[in-house]
Amino acid sequence: MNHRRFPRTTLATALLLACTCAAAQQGSTGTNLAPVTVASDKENTRTEDTNSYTTSAMRTTTGLALSPRETPQSVSVITQTQLKERGIHDMADALKTTTGVNVIPDSGRYRFQSRGFYIDQIEEDGLSSTVPGASGNPYRDAQSMTDLAIYDHIEVVRGATGLTQANGEPGGTINAVRKKPTAARRIGGDASIDRFGKTRLTVDASGALDTAQTLRARVIAAGGKDKSFKDDVDGSNYLLYGVAEKDAGANTTFTLGGMVQHRNETPDPYGLPMAPGGRDAGFSRDTYLGLDWNRAEYTKANVFAGVEHHFNDDWKLDTKVSYTRNDSMSAFGALADSNTGYAGLNRGDTFPLNNLLRYDNAGRQMQAQATLSGKYRVFGREHDVFAGYNYGQEANNTRYRRIRNTTAYAPYTFRGDEITYPGWGDYNDRTYYADRRKTHAFNFGTRFNALDNLHILGGARYTHWTGYNYVDYDWWNDKADTDADEARKLTRNRLTPYLGITYDLDAHNSLYTNYSSIFKPQANRDINNNPLAPILGTNYEIGWKGEWMDGDLNASVALFQIEQKNRPIGMTDQATGRSYSIASGKVRSRGLDAEISGNLTDAWKLYGGYTYNRSKYLRSESARYPEGMNFSKHTPKHMLRLYTSYRLPGAAEKWTIGGGMNYQSSTSSLWNVEQKGYALFNANVQYRINDKFDVGISANNLTDKRYFENHRVRANGINNFLGEPRNVMLNFHWEL
Repeated sequence: MNHRRFPRTTLATALLLACTCAAAQQGSTGTNLAPVTVASDKENTRTEDTNSYTTSAMRTTTGLALSPRETPQSVSVITQTQLKERGIHDMADALKTTTGVNVIPDSGRYRFQSRGFYIDQIEEDGLSSTVPGASGNPYRDAQSMTDLAIYDHIEVVRGATGLTQANGEPGGTINAVRKKPTAARRIGGDASIDRFGKTRLTVDASGALDTAQTLRARVIAAGGKDKSFKDDVDGSNYLLYGVAEKDAGANTTFTLGGMVQHRNETPDPYGLPMAPGGRDAGFSRDTYLGLDWNRAEYTKANVFAGVEHHFNDDWKLDTKVSYTRNDSMSAFGALADSNTGYAGLNRGDTFPLNNLLRYDNAGRQMQAQATLSGKYRVFGREHDVFAGYNYGQEANNTRYRRIRNTTAYAPYTFRGDEITYPGWGDYNDRTYYADRRKTHAFNFGTRFNALDNLHILGGARYTHWTGYNYVDYDWWNDKADTDADEARKLTRNRLTPYLGITYDLDAHNSLYTNYSSIFKPQANRDINNNPLAPILGTNYEIGWKGEWMDGDLNASVALFQIEQKNRPIGMTDQATGRSYSIASGKVRSRGLDAEISGNLTDAWKLYGGYTYNRSKYLRSESARYPEGMNFSKHTPKHMLRLYTSYRLPGAAEKWTIGGGMNYQSSTSSLWNVEQKGYALFNANVQYRINDKFDVGISANNLTDKRYFENHRVRANGINNFLGEPRNVMLNFHWEL
């Protein structure tokens, strides 16, 4: 098979575009352009050193720098203070603490959901990358694994984001905002160790490289050992990140940065079996039913650049480009029964291997963005306007090999050394996968201030999307495959409108509503082998937002409804036996989000988030998914996240204590494996030794609750993952 290379000329072109734009900007201003004052709360979204649970502004929803109260959609921010206090270092753990996000283990990695739908776009500084969501294979993914050491904060938007994302699932968008260089010289770091032996060390150095502070740089290094509560499930990782900023005159800033991360880990692809009736089979929580040679390696390398130019106090051009390379290898075998009719494990039963598998993947993603934003004045008022162009290109090549082996073993005494590491040249099956995606998108909009207290945010995004998918069953069941290869190419165009209205009741309270259109191309084919129409839908939301204490405390309540139609339904041609699809499925999700986040006083911080969500099939999609059935049974009906911290007064002011709770109601799966509702409690204490050093202890799952994590396709023989038992982590932070 001829795998097409990711065109290097595309990256070169994008970099040239960014530099050319900058040169043009400087040239157009001439030598007499006055310096522009750009420092404002809204321009600076940084949360580092703010000692806050909120931010002054975020850009993920619209591209404009708006405060949470000004944003006509449900949003959350996970600040640097929250991450530090709770000792959180990876994306999955961070999202488990925020409002309405359902974190799902899958094949040793995680998928994310909100409002019953997947989140399949993760942005870095507003540039999108695709991660496994409604589709995609976690074995091939290295996108979502970046260590949080390089990020200042994480922005979460729930529901469709029609202005910034217009070709994905309507669950929402995650935007991880990178740390930037500081003018002041500083060096610091963190060290941590938990009860299972997981260790981590971070060093962070930043400062100006010239006396005028026009050239600033930052370097972050992180690494550690990834021990787990499961026997033989461990790994290691390292990360190196660097970024530099250069002021070219008073009005232009260049940014150049890069990152490389490598992770080795032992995958736990299938979890544990359940007993008959979906009951807990009683395995010790440290049980691992994988072979002892199981291994996965992921390498992510990224380079990014940007130019920000202010024409005057009102108008700005921001250009960005990013190129990411992902390489991964996963090789594993483990006990599991993927037959959804499997009744469950009894004591004394044997349990089969689910074959021996290997995935080798090479992925490339490139994104470029140019956004012009500014202000205009009509009817005696000032209004915001923006227009942008986004380009994205993705390429993934995967080689899959399988050695068929379903030997059964006694799972309660399984050691993992029963089968030696295979020679992967002795495979029974080999398949090649190739995926290509290319996106051109234009977005535009305005925030029109019709009255002093009435703001209308309207706009649209036009997307031209091209996808290519190739599958070659090169070798199957010990012989060369003679069936025709599957090659599919699809092109789609769509204009997705967005409308948000905010009405200020007073200086602290606002009502809002928004509408966003949903668009997602799909590669499924009809009976005539024509591609199905894209998945379409609508996102509605209405709510209230409050802001107090100069923006240090925010609260919101939202009612939402999402409808999605043209979902693929699998069919079989009775005459030929050939499978095909029809675009007839339709689902709806409704619910409520409520959140409060920020500082009650300088010493007391609070976060609380609650989500109520119910969904159902509006049209039957099969006998298993009848009309009226819950569309997302693995999404809890109720989710509650609470956390607070308090710095003690007087002579005890060096001490800060905190605690919280995560609660969810009962869930099920497509195969009716149930998990009762449960609550997890956590606490932490920090001691400030002096201005340079502090030490803390964090404890999670204080009651040592035994529970299984949410999973869409849990069955009695596969995909049952126990949550982490009680854990205690010692954290040490220093800054010179």
